[in-house]
Amino acid sequence: MLANPVHHRHPYPFFTVEPAFSPAVCACLEGLFDQDLPWRAHGGSFYEVRNCDLTERIDPSLLAAVVERMRILTGLPLTARVAVTAQTMAPGQRIGVHSDRPLVGFEAVRLVAQWNRGWQAEDGGVLQVHDDAAGTRVCASAAPRFNSALGFIMHPGSYHSVTETAKPRRTLVFNFWHVGNSPALGDAVKALFAHMQFGELPSLLDPIRVEAEQSLPEEHTYRALVVATALQRWGLPEGVIRDGYQAAAFPAEAPGIDSAAAAAIALAQWAAQLYVDDFDLAHWQRLNVALASLRSTDRASLAAFWEIAFPGSRGP
Repeated sequence: MLANPVHHRHPYPFFTVEPAFSPAVCACLEGLFDQDLPWRAHGGSFYEVRNCDLTERIDPSLLAAVVERMRILTGLPLTARVAVTAQTMAPGQRIGVHSDRPLVGFEAVRLVAQWNRGWQAEDGGVLQVHDDAAGTRVCASAAPRFNSALGFIMHPGSYHSVTETAKPRRTLVFNFWHVGNSPALGDAVKALFAHMQFGELPSLLDPIRVEAEQSLPEEHTYRALVVATALQRWGLPEGVIRDGYQAAAFPAEAPGIDSAAAAAIALAQWAAQLYVDDFDLAHWQRLNVALASLRSTDRASLAAFWEIAFPGSRGP
């Protein structure tokens, strides 16, 4: 299964493999398209497909084996969760250039498997890899040949598209979750920042907040306020809340603090990153190492978020 892949590093990490599955597995997966499926159509100038969720129709042991193999191929700590979507395109349909950025609580890795017997070059439906949102350059192409697959790690720069197809095109998309970006994390981020009221932050922040708002872009000061809100809602002392705001607004001027406060502030900055932007794998990897070396906390609310966002990384 997914043996002898060809790995690529440019313009982002992805691999291709052909054949992807054994003949027995192929028969099972290809046969899914012959079932009476609850298709949903998505039409428009950008994304023209029909799809449906097939996860519950696939043997759990097969899904577990695919997850384990994807852990090896990506080198990432993936959870056991996997979702499989069937996708079909009709002649004349295409998918425009887009990036499957990993939203908070959603999948972080994809495997796109093709089920198109007798494909010829004139049939189209080619998966193309690009290095920018304009899609002016095709860095790599993957023809939708039967039992071929392409897997990639999702991030804001994972641009790709599908050329117009001249024949019906059938695809299975396997979606995988990173341990640091589980659905539980998505729920925790929403709960942490629900009904934010920056006016509730301690007045101790006022001098540095005024300075920041007079000299920094609004998006910069907004993120600093989100950091301070996380610290406040975790029940940290006002001095730590102030230091967290300063570290976010003026990182070059961040004060010296003990390891417990440093861990809390680093975690608050990560929570703000998730709330304002999305899941950044490289940032998670760096912070996972840093947090593992910092002292843990007995503060229940902070410890709970820490364990969800960085499972197993809490220090002694």
